[in-house]
Amino acid sequence: MRFGGHVSIAGGLERAIERAQEITADCIQIFVAAPQRWLPANHSEEAVARFLEARDASGVTPVLLHGPYLINLGSTDELLRQRSIDAMVSQLEWADRLGAMGVVFHVGSTASGGRDAGMDLAADGLRQILDRARGQAPLLLETTAGGGNSIGGHFEDLGELIDRLDRTPRLQVCLDTCHIFAAGYPCRTITDLDQTLADFDRVIGMDRLTALHLNDSRDPFGSHRDRHANIGEGAIGLDGFRSIVNHRQLCRLPGFLEVPGFDGNGPDAENLRRLRALVE
Repeated sequence: MRFGGHVSIAGGLERAIERAQEITADCIQIFVAAPQRWLPANHSEEAVARFLEARDASGVTPVLLHGPYLINLGSTDELLRQRSIDAMVSQLEWADRLGAMGVVFHVGSTASGGRDAGMDLAADGLRQILDRARGQAPLLLETTAGGGNSIGGHFEDLGELIDRLDRTPRLQVCLDTCHIFAAGYPCRTITDLDQTLADFDRVIGMDRLTALHLNDSRDPFGSHRDRHANIGEGAIGLDGFRSIVNHRQLCRLPGFLEVPGFDGNGPDAENLRRLRALVE
């Protein structure tokens, strides 16, 4: 498994590669624009070229983009939904420009209009995004902790969306260990993972799983709370991550940390060291 983490692009896109090397990351996840605002990304051709040169020289790969936190394709608020669609079209275009493996994002919530209406809106939104973004980069639908009527707390949510878009290869999935644990999917032993991944394969297909978010869970199993902890410091624990990083169906995927960090500054070398020490 290639281990990496979410790093900042503050100071320029290429600084993400420098930060990756500082924490010994093999791969990185980045925001290309402020995640809590609707402002589009704005990077010059020169900045893109510097990033690609630094990436190629470093061997830090793959690169995964994370979509804005504001996205909600299931909302009945038409302005919010349209902004979400526009933002994700832009994100996919940036993924192609930066040679990224795709864009991971949270689909949104069905709370405002009920599940059926929310899923209809989300499916339509995904179709619009993929129709407008004509490149090759895929969307990675992220599993969620299942709180607040979020889409993705059940594997069936994501499987339904993929089915409704005719199982296009441009819809893939990122499995977040904290989120599935909090949603009630066991993952602390090989037996647990065999059961959970069999459920995943049945409703989504293991061929769709292309990335992992490796996060311990601050809160207990089935809590439906999305609270990340450093590796070995949460309810999944070191033994749980030993099972995850060595599982035959997961060990070849890139794993990205989104943890608070032992110094409070996000993914760090100690979290990566802990993961690598578990590889058998």
